[in-house]
Amino acid sequence: MAGEVQAQSRSMGTFQGLFAPHLGAAVGGDVSSGRITWGASVAVHEQDGWGAEIDFGRATDASVDRQPLDLTTYMVNASWMRPTGQIRPFGIGGIGVMHVNGCTAPCTRPASTYDLGWTAGGGVLARVSDWVALRGDLRYFFASADHVDLGRPDNLDFWRVSMGVTLMWAIVP
Repeated sequence: MAGEVQAQSRSMGTFQGLFAPHLGAAVGGDVSSGRITWGASVAVHEQDGWGAEIDFGRATDASVDRQPLDLTTYMVNASWMRPTGQIRPFGIGGIGVMHVNGCTAPCTRPASTYDLGWTAGGGVLARVSDWVALRGDLRYFFASADHVDLGRPDNLDFWRVSMGVTLMWAIVP
């Protein structure tokens, strides 16, 4: 005897891709004078607002304890963004690598390290059209590492305030 079988298909909804180059400043925390930062992030969000992001940022000659350092961050973040509306607040949090490069004068031994770090923050995305938006965000970066032999601050932290234009597109599975 054969019984009736009903096949139910659960289809995935659409996703939204976002590419956001940004320009801003590294301020606060261990950074004693603000420095220009630049970078970009790429994100994918589900239709319910949850998503993932890869973020890159760089600040050169940031003054930390009177020592100029180059700060580069490579982060992978979980994120949530309000899925609808012209104004979309969002929050992010994740981990990655913080590359700190520099040395004290006279520079006899460069202090270049790659440390595990984390970030948390949020911001607002304001849609201008179906595929362009303006974005502003505030993120906190922290790397817990001891490098007393390299002559640079340990447990390095700073804030990044940035703005940028975001390009958006639909991803249909």
